[in-house]
Amino acid sequence: MLFFGLFDGQSFNPLDFSIHSEKKLELKKRKNQFNKECIPNSNGYKRRKECLVKKTTNALLMIKRAIKNGFTARYTLVDSWFGSKGFIKAVREIKAGAMDIICGIRRDKRKYEYEGDSFNAKQLIKKLRKEKKQKRCRKWNVRYFEVTVNYDGIGNVKLYICRFPFQKKWRIFLSTDTELTFVKMMEIYSVRWSIEVFFKEAKQHLMLGKCQSRDFDAQIANTTIACILYIFLSYYRRVNDYETIGVLFEVIKNEICEKNIAQRLWQLFDELLQVIVSSITKLAPFNISRFRDSQEYLFVKSLFERSFLAYQIMGINKA
Repeated sequence: MLFFGLFDGQSFNPLDFSIHSEKKLELKKRKNQFNKECIPNSNGYKRRKECLVKKTTNALLMIKRAIKNGFTARYTLVDSWFGSKGFIKAVREIKAGAMDIICGIRRDKRKYEYEGDSFNAKQLIKKLRKEKKQKRCRKWNVRYFEVTVNYDGIGNVKLYICRFPFQKKWRIFLSTDTELTFVKMMEIYSVRWSIEVFFKEAKQHLMLGKCQSRDFDAQIANTTIACILYIFLSYYRRVNDYETIGVLFEVIKNEICEKNIAQRLWQLFDELLQVIVSSITKLAPFNISRFRDSQEYLFVKSLFERSFLAYQIMGINKA
C-alpha cells in the first residue's frame, strides 16, 4: 500500500492511497488469483490498472489530485525511496514550484556541482572533511555537513550530510528550500513520522490491511473505511485533546458498550412498566398502598429479579 496524507500542524489526515501488486508472480500463484468481471472505465477497473503503475508515478498523481481538490502544503516529505532526480524535478514543476521537497536520498553515483567541480556523495563527503566544515548539533546529537550545491536539471539545492549516534554510515537529506538550517530541516522532516503513527494505529485499531476477502474491491473498500474512520477519530481527538488514537478508541468503545447496555436495560424496564400498567388497570377500585401486597406486585418483583439480576448483571460481569 502507498499512502498520501496532509499534516496541518496538529494532526495527520490520510487523503489518498493505492494498492500495488508484485510485478513478478509465479505461474501457480497467478493462476490461483481471484478473477472477477469488471466493467471497463469503472472505479474498480481504474483501481486494477493502478496496481501495475510505479509507486513514484502514483505518488505524483496523488499530489496533483490533492492540489486539484484544494489541499495545498508548503513542503512535500518523502523518504529515500522517492528521492530520485525525476521525482524531485516533477514535484518542483507542480504549480510552478509552489511546493518545496525535503527527502532522504541515497549515496549513489549521482553528481552535484560544488565550487565549480562535479562530485558524487562519497567524493563530496571526502572534500567537506578535508575543508573541516563538519558541525555538531546538540539538539539532535548529530555531526553533519550543510552545503548548497547545484543539482543538474533542478537548480540549487541544500544537502544535509549527517551521522547519527551509534551509526557508521552517513545519511543524506536534500531540501529544495536552500534557506533552511539543519535544525529547521530536521524539525520539518520529523513530521513525516506521523504517517508511521497512522500505520500503527490504523492497523492496531481499525483493521487496516487485515481484510481477508479475495475480492479486490473489498480490499479497496476496507482501506477506504479505515482511512475515513481515522479522519473522524483524529478530528475527535483534536477537539477533545486525547493523547493517542488508542486511548480515544478505548473511550469510544466503552461509550458504545455502555449505550448498548443502557438500551437493553431500557427495553427491559419498558416491558416491566407495561406489565405494571396492565396489572394496575385490572384492579378496581385501585389502592396504591395495597398494591405491594398484591399478587401482581409479587409477580412483577419476581420477574424483575429473574430477568434483570440473573441475566443483565451476570451478563455484564461476564462481558
